[in-house]
Amino acid sequence: MIALDFADTVAVERLPAEDSSGTDSSLFTIAFADDAPRRQAVDWPLDRDLASRAHHLIEASAGRPLPVAATISKRIPTGAGLGGGSADAAAMIVALDQLFRLELSTDDTAKIADQLGSDVHFSLAVLRGENACLVSGIGQAVASDSLDPPIHLALVLPDFGCPTGPVYAAFDRLGLGRARLETPKPGDRVNDLEPAAVAVEPRLGDLLETLRRSLGRPVHLTGSGAACFVIADDADHAGTLARTAREATGQTAIATRSRRAT
Repeated sequence: MIALDFADTVAVERLPAEDSSGTDSSLFTIAFADDAPRRQAVDWPLDRDLASRAHHLIEASAGRPLPVAATISKRIPTGAGLGGGSADAAAMIVALDQLFRLELSTDDTAKIADQLGSDVHFSLAVLRGENACLVSGIGQAVASDSLDPPIHLALVLPDFGCPTGPVYAAFDRLGLGRARLETPKPGDRVNDLEPAAVAVEPRLGDLLETLRRSLGRPVHLTGSGAACFVIADDADHAGTLARTAREATGQTAIATRSRRAT
C-alpha cells in the first residue's frame, strides 16, 4: 500500500468539559472541500462514518466522554478504493490520543483499528511517518517498505463507485481465490480484485478498456475500485496522462505522487 499526496483534511478541536454532558455532545461536520477534484454529497449517516466510529470506540475504551468539534473536509471520493474513510479514522485516533493525552500504545490503536477496518492499520502507519508498506493478514500486519524516489501517477476518479462488500463477495462467487500464494514476476503489478469489480460495476470495464487504449500504458485498479491509476515517468508526464485520460473518458483525472516518508 502506498500513501499519496492526495488527502482529506481532518481538524479536531477539544471542547471544554463543562460543555459536555455525554458522548453525544461532540460536533461533527463532514463535507467535500471546495477544491475536491470530484465533489459528492455526504449521504451516509454519522454512525457509519469511520472517524465518528473511531471517536465512539476510543470514548468507550477511555470510559469517559471525549468532547470534540471535528471538521472533515473530504477530497478522496467514496467507493473509489482509496481508503479515505480509513485515513480519516486513523487521523481521529491520533488526534484524540494527543488532545486528551490518552497515551495509547501501538497495541491499543491496533485493537481499535481491528474494529474499524483493514486499511486503518496502514493509515496509522502513514501517520507515524511511513509512505509505503507491505500489508498482509487482514490488514493488521504492516511492514515498512519506503519509497524513494517517489512514484508519479495519473489518478482517474470516475463518477461511479464500487462497493467493497459486493466486490469481495463477487471475488468468492467467481472462484478467483488461489489455493496457494503465487510469486509475481519482477515488474508485475496485478490486482486480483479487478475481474470481481468489473462484474459488480460493468462501467468500470469500459473505463479500463478506454484508458488502456488511449494511454497506451498499463492501467491499474485501486483496491476494490473504482478509481484507476497509471504510473508516469515524472510529474510533467503525470499531468499529460491525466489530461489525456480526461479527454478520452470525460471522467475526473488528476496528477499526483507518492507521499514522502517523514
